[in-house]
Amino acid sequence: MAGAAGTLWSLSWFAGQLYPEAKPGKLAYAPADAMPPRVDMAAVQRDWPASLLAPGEGNRLIAYRQDMQGKAPVATAGAAGAAAAPQADLGTLLAGADANAGKAKAQLCLSCHDLNQDGPNRIGPNLWGVVGRPVATHAGFAYSPAMKGHGGDWSYESLFAFLASPARDVPGTKMSFAGLRRPEDRAAVIKYLATLGNGAPTLPTPKPATRSESAR
Repeated sequence: MAGAAGTLWSLSWFAGQLYPEAKPGKLAYAPADAMPPRVDMAAVQRDWPASLLAPGEGNRLIAYRQDMQGKAPVATAGAAGAAAAPQADLGTLLAGADANAGKAKAQLCLSCHDLNQDGPNRIGPNLWGVVGRPVATHAGFAYSPAMKGHGGDWSYESLFAFLASPARDVPGTKMSFAGLRRPEDRAAVIKYLATLGNGAPTLPTPKPATRSESAR
C-alpha cells in the first residue's frame, strides 16, 4: 500500500509539472499597485511566433491583455527626466530602406491582408496600391467608423505614424496589430508597399544632415 501511494504521489507531482493547475489567463503575481509585469507587445508581434515558444508565455500574454484593460501603460524605467530622442527623418529612412527586407517584414500582414493585385479583402482590406490611396476607400471592405473618420491619404508620413501603433494613431480602429517599434522596420515595409502598384507618390527628399549630426 505504501509503495502504491508513493507511486501515485510521484505521478501526481509529475503531472503537475507538465500541466500547471493555474487557470489560463491568470498571472501568478499580486503587486501592491495592481499593475501586471510589463509585456513588450511590439516585441511579441515582431518576433511572432518564436516569442511564445517558452512555457506559459501564451497564457501570460492573454493575462496581461486582460489585466491591462482600462489601466494606463506602465512607464519604462528611466523614462522620467530623460531627453526625448530626436525625431527620425522619414526621407532619410526611406532612402536607406531595403524593400526586400520590407517584403519579409510584411509577412506579418498576411494573416489579415492580401497583397496581390485584384486580391480579396480579408480581415483587413487588400493592400495593393495602398501607398497614396485615400484612407478607408478600398472597395468592398467594411471599415470601422474611426477609420472612415480619419480622412486624408495613406501618405508616407501617415503610414509611418500608423504602423508605429495603429490603436494609438486611430483610436477605435478594428486593426489589432501591435505595431512596428523600430522606425527602420516601418520604413522598409512602407518602401515595399510602395512597389505594389504604380500610384505611390515620389519618396520624400531626405533632409540635409545638421552640423552636429555630420560631426558624429
